[in-house]
Amino acid sequence: MKFLISLLIFLSSTPLFAAPATNTQIAFVPDIHFHDIYGDFSDAGFAGIPVDKAKDAVSIRSMQAQIHSTRLFNENYFALIATLDDIAAKGVKLVALPGDFTDDGQPVHLNGLKTILDDYAKKYGMRFFAIPGNHDPVRPFKTAGGKSDFLGSKGQQI
Repeated sequence: MKFLISLLIFLSSTPLFAAPATNTQIAFVPDIHFHDIYGDFSDAGFAGIPVDKAKDAVSIRSMQAQIHSTRLFNENYFALIATLDDIAAKGVKLVALPGDFTDDGQPVHLNGLKTILDDYAKKYGMRFFAIPGNHDPVRPFKTAGGKSDFLGSKGQQI
C-alpha cells in the first residue's frame, strides 16, 4: 500500500509530456475550372493550333468565350501550375479541390488535370482530395460534353 501511495504521489507531481502537436497544413484550391490547353482533340478532327515547333499544339478557348463568362479559361492552366509550385515550395502535402476543378467535365480536361496532379504527387509527395462541383462531370465519363467555342487555326470558333 505504501508503494502504491508513493507511486501516486510521484505520478501526480511528475509533469507528463505529450508528443508535440503536428503542424498539418492543407491547401484549398477551389474553382480551378481547369482547361487543358495541351488537350488532345484530334479524335474530333482538331489537332490544335501550332504555337512553337518545340511545343505541342494548343487548344484554347476563343476571346468571345472568355468575354461572355465569369472565368478566364486559357490562363487557368498556368495559374494551376503556379499555384501548385507555390504549395510545393511551402512544403504542403495535402491539397483539397473543393469543386469546380473543371469547367465542363470534359474527359480531355479531367485527363489533363490528372496528369498534372499525378506529376506533383510523384515529385513532391502531395495528396489530392477532390469533390465535384456544379461544373464537374455530370455524365458518364466517356460521354462528350462541353463547349464549342474553341479557337481554330484561322481564328474561327470551332
